[in-house]
Amino acid sequence: MSLHRTTIPDPGPRTTEIVSETDREKHILLQMLDLHREKVSPLDLTTLLYITTPSTEDEFPQDPTELSNAFLRRLWLYNPQARNTGCKNVAGAYGLNVEENTQCAINPLDLVAAVYMTTNSFLRREITYRMLQCNLAVPLYLPPVYPEKKGTVLLCPFRDVLGQWKSPSEGCNMKNMANSRMPFLSAVRLGYCSVSKSRVLNHVLGGPHERNQCFVNSDMEGGQLPRVLSDGMVEVCWNLTSGDNRDSVFPCPVLVANLRGDAANYDKQTSLLCYTSAVLVVFCGSFGAMEQELLALWRDSTSHMILIDCSTPMEEDGQGDYTEKVKQRLVKDLELPDEMLISGCDGHEERIADSLRDVLNHLIPHLHTANLVGTAGMANDLNMNVDEDHICRMAFREVEEVLSGIEDGVSTFLENQLPLQGAVWKQLCQLEKNEGRRQLHTTQGLTEEKEVLIKHLLDYKLTTAMRAFMGALCTFDTTQRAFFLSWMKVKLEVMQLDKLSQLRETDGEEMQEHCIGLEHFLREMGLVYERYFRGPNSDLYDMFRLPYVGAELLLYGVPLELYDGDASAFPFNWVYSVLYEVHKQLPKSSRMRVLTILGFHNSKNAEVLSAMFGVNFPKWGRRHIKGAYMLLLTLPDNLRMEMDCEFLMLIGTEGLNRQGAPQSERGLVHDSELATFVSGLSDVTLVNFPNELEGETRGNLQIAVNALLCTKDFERKTTFLVASEGEGMDGKVMSYVIDLLATGQSLEESKKIGISHNLTSPWTNNFVTTQNDRSYSDAVLGLKQSLLAMFHEKATKGQPTCLGSFMEHMCNLWESVKNENVAIKFGDTRTADPIIGLCATLAQGKKQLTDQMDSWVQGLDYHITDLKESASQYGETLNSDGIVRILKEEATLKINTEGDNMRTSLWEYIRQKDIDIAHVDKYRAMLLNKVGLIQEQLKADVFTKIESATIQHSLKIETQPLFTALESALEVKISSLLQTCKNTDQVIQNKELEREFVSVWENLPSHMRDFRLETQEILVRMAEKLKENLSYRGLKKQNVKLWNANQLNGFTVRNAHFALNSKMKKTLKYNKDVAQRFTNNLVEDCDRRVSDKLSHNEGYSDTYMRELLATVDKGLEVLKMEPFNLKPKYEVEIKGYICSKAAKSFQEMQDSVIRENEMKERFLSETKDKHRKNFIDQFRKREQCQKAAEAFTNQCLKPTAEDFIYSSLEQQIFDDMLQKKNAQLYSSPKKFHYGLLRDMLLKHSFENFHEYLQSRDNFSRKTIENFITKHLSGSVMIEDRRVQRMQQIFEWMKKSIVQASENSRGEQRSIRQLLEEICINLESLGKITVPTQIMERSLFDLTTHHDHFLANLQESVSDLSASIAHEFMENEEVIEVPDDLPKKLQDMLYERVKGCDKCCPFCKAPCDMGETEHKVHQAVVHRPKGLVCYTNANSTTLSHSTCSADIVGQNQFQNRHTKGMSLPFKEYQSIYPDWNISPEDPRNIGPALYWRYVFMRFNSRFANKYQCAPAMLPEAWGKITQMEALQSLKEAFEITE
Repeated sequence: MSLHRTTIPDPGPRTTEIVSETDREKHILLQMLDLHREKVSPLDLTTLLYITTPSTEDEFPQDPTELSNAFLRRLWLYNPQARNTGCKNVAGAYGLNVEENTQCAINPLDLVAAVYMTTNSFLRREITYRMLQCNLAVPLYLPPVYPEKKGTVLLCPFRDVLGQWKSPSEGCNMKNMANSRMPFLSAVRLGYCSVSKSRVLNHVLGGPHERNQCFVNSDMEGGQLPRVLSDGMVEVCWNLTSGDNRDSVFPCPVLVANLRGDAANYDKQTSLLCYTSAVLVVFCGSFGAMEQELLALWRDSTSHMILIDCSTPMEEDGQGDYTEKVKQRLVKDLELPDEMLISGCDGHEERIADSLRDVLNHLIPHLHTANLVGTAGMANDLNMNVDEDHICRMAFREVEEVLSGIEDGVSTFLENQLPLQGAVWKQLCQLEKNEGRRQLHTTQGLTEEKEVLIKHLLDYKLTTAMRAFMGALCTFDTTQRAFFLSWMKVKLEVMQLDKLSQLRETDGEEMQEHCIGLEHFLREMGLVYERYFRGPNSDLYDMFRLPYVGAELLLYGVPLELYDGDASAFPFNWVYSVLYEVHKQLPKSSRMRVLTILGFHNSKNAEVLSAMFGVNFPKWGRRHIKGAYMLLLTLPDNLRMEMDCEFLMLIGTEGLNRQGAPQSERGLVHDSELATFVSGLSDVTLVNFPNELEGETRGNLQIAVNALLCTKDFERKTTFLVASEGEGMDGKVMSYVIDLLATGQSLEESKKIGISHNLTSPWTNNFVTTQNDRSYSDAVLGLKQSLLAMFHEKATKGQPTCLGSFMEHMCNLWESVKNENVAIKFGDTRTADPIIGLCATLAQGKKQLTDQMDSWVQGLDYHITDLKESASQYGETLNSDGIVRILKEEATLKINTEGDNMRTSLWEYIRQKDIDIAHVDKYRAMLLNKVGLIQEQLKADVFTKIESATIQHSLKIETQPLFTALESALEVKISSLLQTCKNTDQVIQNKELEREFVSVWENLPSHMRDFRLETQEILVRMAEKLKENLSYRGLKKQNVKLWNANQLNGFTVRNAHFALNSKMKKTLKYNKDVAQRFTNNLVEDCDRRVSDKLSHNEGYSDTYMRELLATVDKGLEVLKMEPFNLKPKYEVEIKGYICSKAAKSFQEMQDSVIRENEMKERFLSETKDKHRKNFIDQFRKREQCQKAAEAFTNQCLKPTAEDFIYSSLEQQIFDDMLQKKNAQLYSSPKKFHYGLLRDMLLKHSFENFHEYLQSRDNFSRKTIENFITKHLSGSVMIEDRRVQRMQQIFEWMKKSIVQASENSRGEQRSIRQLLEEICINLESLGKITVPTQIMERSLFDLTTHHDHFLANLQESVSDLSASIAHEFMENEEVIEVPDDLPKKLQDMLYERVKGCDKCCPFCKAPCDMGETEHKVHQAVVHRPKGLVCYTNANSTTLSHSTCSADIVGQNQFQNRHTKGMSLPFKEYQSIYPDWNISPEDPRNIGPALYWRYVFMRFNSRFANKYQCAPAMLPEAWGKITQMEALQSLKEAFEITE
């Protein structure tokens, strides 16, 4: 690959191998794009230069063969429309099916896929970098072009892509996007879906506030066309956080992948995404057997799956119910939580996107992370190709060898491995410059210091890193060398990302020595060669190879460092030797011109040069490197003719006037030296000012103006041009400086030179960014046009130079700079500062004048109204001409006044004490003339705006009723469309809205839309009518004479007009007077008739001419009555004069009418566009209002209303349950406990006893649940209070809405804030709780249209009220209860009877003191401990002792509360002070009978359950009867029945 080619290489014959290896459609598509030579010659960076360099405008492609070039050209200009596939001749002729009524030849995805498939790795990197800059998705996986081949995973293009984001925890982060680990989200489509997956993803990534066009979809131009090459392609993009939670879509950066086509057809791609993604989002169009099988397979391979149901609802033959059951079973089989299934059956994509975004935001903090390097590794396992081959890996190993030891620290590495760039070289360069400038008087001391420095330099030995670096560059394999250079950039960048982040945050001087890049190694290589010239040695014997390598690199596209900015030195021997090698490779007759771009701190020079010419210069934003670099560019044929040369030398500077570091006087001197040197080399110098705050960039102006002053007297003249990357004043000031210093030229000529271009960047940094518009690309093309125009002007005035002459001039110029043989001293700003001050004063004055007049012009409409009202108060009427005259007088007065103020400001600045008048006095007259020129330009501009404003005002008044009706019609249309959306749940796209708007617009009266008037050449048509008239009068042979505008000052009767018999001397004078008076009267009469026609302000008609000639003919008949005769020549000439004069008036009138109609048409077009945008905007906002109102009503107010309505029903049923026999049972916790024990005894079920003993809480709930179920299964007779409750809750809702509406008048609040107030108002009216979680969604971010929203909300509340009332009417006899009512009743009843939740620490008997507040717990009946699995000490036999018996005996207990110690039971309160256990009374064992009876009956079963031996129970226990047990229970609980 080479940037230097004398001719474009022939790519070879068109291969026919593709025909047999690809299907027909792919072959046709590649042939359409002229990319079917892929196997012979893939596109590379050289090809790009031939694509980008010739273009000076964004030309619309003629046919599909130009699409790939247009894509690359637009992409290098950061044009967001780069993927557009529109062309004049679409693809029908090529055999592909293309939709009618479209200018797009192919799907944009196919264009991207084709370009990636037919470019090499290095061009892919550049394409990827720029696509991500424009926020366009890029391919990660390319499907194979040939069926038998494997697809390719692209890793190499992402290696040098950087991303920057902010997080609350880590602050600013800068990462390499190939290595950076983050959550990986993938989206696939399964089957046909009516929902657009890519459009939903764009909605998700754009968030609530931005419109995202990352992924191509059917809404975009050409997106609806069928895909040929790109099906199966996987695209990726990043979503990076800004640090602002309101603007960030996700809480952390994420990587998003999108598989194109049906995933069922692409197993490998889907497997890759399943294995590497943290979340797989599946848009599923159907749920057949195949789909279920695939979903199950994917679910097993991925961590999380989100299923979006895009299936079509089935309404017939019960299919809907069956499909729903299939979905439910599938979700259960896939083990998906409910929130992981998103319904998309309604096709509402924004709603789907909101739901998907909410689910992802919940998942992302808990997801595992992945990176693209790991994805590529997984691709190898899946038998996919990865684009990094063995040559690439070999180059990487060479890089690791070069950088061995850098991990010990960059400063140490620079000192040990790149020592020539250190202090010795800098001191030696400065000493040699001082020597040339004779600044040191002690020659002996100078010589000794120089000898010491040279000795240090000669002691240098080639380091390990440089030996490996130069060895890698000297390889004969140019591809491996290219990979080596690429890996060097990537490796160094990745290693220093943290430092680079600090540079972008602090940009401090202390960081300068801590960053290293490829440029440092290339600089060291040049210094090694310089060292060789100081004194060869055996270690440097092969240094003669280095210039050849440098020349190859230069021709390959690697810029050569022309000037070492850190040492402020020109490496003469190195640069000269490299250029000599280049010279040997160029044709002998080669000619060149030079373009220099001066770049200051934070200037985007590299980006500007790349956008214009496709070249890659070092970027200041990524590294602290200061200097000038050159590159030789071969010109295409069209530019060779225009510029009269074959090559263009590009010189770019970086790092001038670095901010954040102390700018010493020497620093300013060094910067001035560099700027002067590179400017003196060039034909055209572009001064590019960065986007900086005012007051921080005066040094930029000083350096630029000093360079201009120093080069002004050079033999080789350079032309300066200004560009600015921001809205600052530096560019304007510099353009005025150039005007002042452009000697030998008029102000008009110098004005062309100092033109300033505004290059407002589409990005805020060099990293993955957000969507941008095309203003930047248009600005760059405008700058390029200006540059080429300057070179063309140079070509007309002077000869270009050859490389040999350039080298000679370079050497001479360096001697002048080194010895300071220039007009002013470097660093001396005494001349520059006054000039800058004057031009800044002029620029500021112009800005103030322009701003003032812009403000005045903006108020013209109101001013015209005031003028008309003032005139009407005095009974006068002002027509348009009068208004224009008054306004022009006012504007002239304002402009003249401000012009005088500008002149005063300039004079006051000149009179300042610290200004040497000698430096600025010669510019005074030019500045004053410049003020006059500014005034004249502004007057012309303002006068045009005045005329336009007057016409628009008249038209506005004329059309006001019409547009009032239009707005009413549009309001009706919006309401109709909103009602349609509400009734059908239909989504209306913008295209449909535009059609609806056009249908309303077309109803305007036709005369309001038809202002066209044909442009006519009236003088020609009049001449034709004059010939017809003369022919009719028998004067056909006479030559018609028409008069030009300068001759229409009056018609003079001459002697030659009289016949021979009327030329007698006696009567000739009298006859001439008579004829002249008649002629004057005839001309005046014709003028009056013309004026009358003109007063109607209509277009010209031939009838006017016939009437005018008829008037002349009548007058001539009267003239025949005079006693003299006139020749036919008189008639011909007088008619020619009158017609010419009339033609001039009619032409002026017609031009005026056409100009007025054009203004009217423009006004109408602007009005139409404004109404169209407003119509769509109003509909979208009103639609959002409607959606927000419906969502809030359905998900917040409806649950609240139902809860309020049915809460009375709950209480009624609850009261009904507690009637009669249930009243006593559920009256208290103690009685409920008695009821449980009694029922268990009577049912005599072991399972019940066991379940109760294990958990009384669960058993109680189960008992209550059974009771409620049984109760509700019967007939419940209650009073229907639903209507009353419904009326009350909806009355409260309406009251809350009205109150919030009144409080929000005059305030700018979001819908969310409004709804929060409504909720507060509603909750204050009763015991109501409104669920508000939904209000966190972006749907409620809208801050306008409160009236519409409140109206929608009130309508939704009314609809909800009607809907609930309708349900009540349908169920008048039987009240349908909510599904959750049993659960609510269960909770209510349980809360009533649950009592104290503490249990005896020994037998687990529950505390029965729940009816009163208590601090000490007590159980009515304690149990034998064996019932809860206690055994006797050192035995497996169940224990039959009770707590009541143990506390009066000698038994002991031991558990975790005693910390392993054994304590007597009687001392239990030392451990459990909050328990009171009553001792057993041998005389009254009644309370114990219940549990003795139970234990005796189920002893064996308890033992079997607990896997213990049965208890040894006393025989007396066996004699207890059920009735005795029941009686003891009643006595214990004090129950009387």
